[in-house]
Amino acid sequence: MPDDVPNIPGDLDLPASYGFTMRGWDFSAAEVGDAIRGHRMLNPAFELGGNVCPWNCDFCFTESPANRGDRKRHLAGELSLERRLRLIDEAAGLGARSINFVGAGEPTIDPDFWTLIERMQRCGITPIVYSEASLKLGSHSFSQRLFDLGATVVVKVNSLTNAQYQDRVVRGIRSKPGIPTNSYTVQRARALDTLMDVGFNLPTPTRLAFDTIICRENLDDIVEIHRFGRLNNIFTIMVNYLPSGRTVDGHTSAISWDEQHAMFRRLAAIDASDFGLHHAAHFPYSGGVPCTIRGLGLYVKVRGEVFDCPGEAIPLGNVRDDSLEAIWAKTKEITAGFDGGCFPRQQFWKRMAALAKAQANHKQSPHTTLNDVITPPLPETSLRVTKSV
Repeated sequence: MPDDVPNIPGDLDLPASYGFTMRGWDFSAAEVGDAIRGHRMLNPAFELGGNVCPWNCDFCFTESPANRGDRKRHLAGELSLERRLRLIDEAAGLGARSINFVGAGEPTIDPDFWTLIERMQRCGITPIVYSEASLKLGSHSFSQRLFDLGATVVVKVNSLTNAQYQDRVVRGIRSKPGIPTNSYTVQRARALDTLMDVGFNLPTPTRLAFDTIICRENLDDIVEIHRFGRLNNIFTIMVNYLPSGRTVDGHTSAISWDEQHAMFRRLAAIDASDFGLHHAAHFPYSGGVPCTIRGLGLYVKVRGEVFDCPGEAIPLGNVRDDSLEAIWAKTKEITAGFDGGCFPRQQFWKRMAALAKAQANHKQSPHTTLNDVITPPLPETSLRVTKSV
């Protein structure tokens, strides 16, 4: 790592084989060091699409916490297409090499999806598309077009084999009119087959990833997901909940800090023994590279509010009022302190502890227990082989 930027994790320079990282997050320690010294953007996250999604995930971090009882719909005041395209141009001018297309709704059903992807491609930016996958990515022509435009795809995977649990996750706690009635798990499996047939998982670094929240309901599935990813050259982003959106006040299925890091260590041991990958299981992503969004990017919401990253609660400004460059200039201290960790996720556990205390004080219903949430003192820093599992 660069001597004058001592907090850069060495895991950034590990080989990208077996899906250790993905295209668009594959920055070397030297590249990160240069970006920090020059306060240059590398990897922002933008809600470039509208807020529409037919599913109803109760932990959606892009949804307003006030909308717990309804599906995601268009919001008043969403950024115009012209402003969203200009946002891409501004990010490119600030040095961005990738953009995490994280919503606000399901990106692939947005009417401007291809216009946005093509603008990123023309700007030399890798589009990283976070998708539920079942609605559009089962189409070979759709996925092929996305591949040809240089995109990386990140698919929602809470379980690969427990269809009852996975379908319940996307349908939400309470059933509502308009939610698709087909099995999400079955349709997503078809989409994964299509993405692999097109070849998203063939390059190194891979262009296919899983987005997996580790919680009580799927704790027994995590090793299976991890091994499937390694065997098929798929990057696995395994995280806990963010303190934003519908989980701003916590979530009843969250596991503890100790449990999460015990799982990280278990996956790191598998990587070392089975795949020859020796890494630090760096928080916040188990079995993969550190986070480069906070400090080396910004998070822009669909109505223009700008934050340090998707887990932050206090906006830095709004791109309706200021240029992205002017807002980015406010983050020099955050960039200088970059260490690849995740301050907001650390705060999540603190909020869970506060909720547990509040429940004890108010003797709330046992149906909403927080399942032994604990918050110890937090550290300052923090190939396609087979389709079978």
